[in-house]
Amino acid sequence: KSFILESLNNLQHQLHVRGGKLLVIHGSAEKEILQYCRRFEIRKVYTKKQVGSEEKDRQSTIKEQLLKFGIDFETYSTSTLYHPDDLPFSVRDIPLLFTKFRKLAEKESVVRSPFNPPERIIVPPFEEVIIARTLSSKPTWLQGGEGHALERLHHFIWEHQAIKTYKETRDQLSGLDLSTKFSAWLSQGCISPRRIYSEIKRFEHEVLANDSTYWVIFELLWRDFFRFSFKKYPKAYFQLHGLGQHAKYTHFDERKFEAWTQGKTSEALINAGMNELRETGFVSNRMRQILASYWVFGMQQDWRYGAAWFEHCLVDYDVASNWGNWAYIAGVGNDNRGGREFNIEKQTQLFDKDGAYRAQWLIP
Repeated sequence: KSFILESLNNLQHQLHVRGGKLLVIHGSAEKEILQYCRRFEIRKVYTKKQVGSEEKDRQSTIKEQLLKFGIDFETYSTSTLYHPDDLPFSVRDIPLLFTKFRKLAEKESVVRSPFNPPERIIVPPFEEVIIARTLSSKPTWLQGGEGHALERLHHFIWEHQAIKTYKETRDQLSGLDLSTKFSAWLSQGCISPRRIYSEIKRFEHEVLANDSTYWVIFELLWRDFFRFSFKKYPKAYFQLHGLGQHAKYTHFDERKFEAWTQGKTSEALINAGMNELRETGFVSNRMRQILASYWVFGMQQDWRYGAAWFEHCLVDYDVASNWGNWAYIAGVGNDNRGGREFNIEKQTQLFDKDGAYRAQWLIP
């Protein structure tokens, strides 16, 4: 909530600069959007296409309500690196495996240029409400809004040039510039993957192109892959057996869930990671994989409860990335290798050999 309010505050400022205003409404979308459309005599509503089943159902409800009053409801594909119309296959025919998707997309598709914001905006008169901030324990660097997103992009690529070594450092458990940290801004639409892509390409042209600069694009492709896959399977990713594979574990033990979520398992690395997630709403990508694998294979539990806990905690929650990655780890998603079981002792030696991460996040 804190991140979203910060993002709205920044958007409000950006609109003011261009002569516009931002109307922030508290309440259910189903009720409030119709009410304000009638108040301002709005004839058309624009929004982005959703891919999760609950989100799609909500959009359908709103659309039906608006159409009764002659109000059009138009959705647009956004949030992805590639536009779906530019892919060499329809969403219905998207490959099951990422590698095939990536190779076809890279060979036959082109990433469109990002849009610049309009210079002027005209809005009807209304009383604007100041957006109240809330206290939060999220990391200090994780500030919402386009302004902070662009600052982060410039810092990571140009000022610090951390993108040069991204592939070698991305799996570390902590360290601000060891990974991009773009995910929360992407999830809320504060920055587009095309803006990030265009800056990477400019850096490659002017400074350096290597495996690390490509690997950031590679990760953006994974994000696209899950989002497009959700368009094909809007409900399957929330089911126990996912895309038709067999889930290895189907049980749910409340005591194990309590121990896992509260950082009270028998594994110190798991406890440290769960504490960071719970307290800050963020953990590294590598730690997310370790935590997910331990819940599924170490504790032998229904993977969906773990995915739901991540949804509850993460500041950068994205429906497709979260549930797609969890299904992948559990072996019921876009994979044919039966899941990803991590050896906790090996992961500890690889990524926290000196114990610094555990020391930081284990509760005395």
